[in-house]
Amino acid sequence: MEAAVRGTGIGPALRQARQLRGKSIEEASRETHIRPEYLHALERERFEALSGDVYARGFLRSYSTYLGLDADEIVTVFNRQFGPPKPTLPDPAPGPARSHRSVHPHLPPAIRRHPPSWTFLIVLALSAMAILGAAGFLSRSRATPTSESAPTSRPSLPVLPPSVVVGLFASQDVDARVVADGKVVHEGVLREGQGLSYKGDTRIEVRLSKGGLVEITVNGHSIGTPGSKKVPYAESFGPLDYRRTQSVTPRR
Repeated sequence: MEAAVRGTGIGPALRQARQLRGKSIEEASRETHIRPEYLHALERERFEALSGDVYARGFLRSYSTYLGLDADEIVTVFNRQFGPPKPTLPDPAPGPARSHRSVHPHLPPAIRRHPPSWTFLIVLALSAMAILGAAGFLSRSRATPTSESAPTSRPSLPVLPPSVVVGLFASQDVDARVVADGKVVHEGVLREGQGLSYKGDTRIEVRLSKGGLVEITVNGHSIGTPGSKKVPYAESFGPLDYRRTQSVTPRR
């Protein structure tokens, strides 16, 4: 897993929720039973310090639930950035212990006491192979489906449309207005050090009284602090913005 500092908007959202609850890292650690350094790593989005993405998802779900956030949405944003969890296969079960009482336990006692000749063993093996071969052919002829019963196509899975996620992190106080899918979700002062994260289905519009003061993350990709401090900044983002490029540059 690659390190990402404020690359998804998850960390600022966790930190703001904790501050709104009036909880310190130490208090949250005691009440969630998650070590303080792990909570710091979550809020700083240092996910590589959590011993793998399985632990990161578990801690994210527990911590966001404790803070009153939507745990499923938080984990969805994490998966969109780092990929879904990989399935693991269980270790194979150990085989039955072998008995050392007899080298040929399947043979009658008389044969075990008097080992047979090689000629007898070869005839016995050929007979067994002929019987097993006939049984296998019959079972295959019964189990082989006809061309009429064979499925012609695999069922298709529905593809859900992507959503747009925008994170904001202010380096100084600035007036901000955020509109998600035509609904105002924030209007007021965004304080220095405060982070917000919003999700929409179609568009998210961001308006700032000054540019260059807010780091903006779109769909898990940071576009830096766009705009100029001398003029207001306004931009809107959709589900496909900044998803197809690896190196992201500001759109303005």
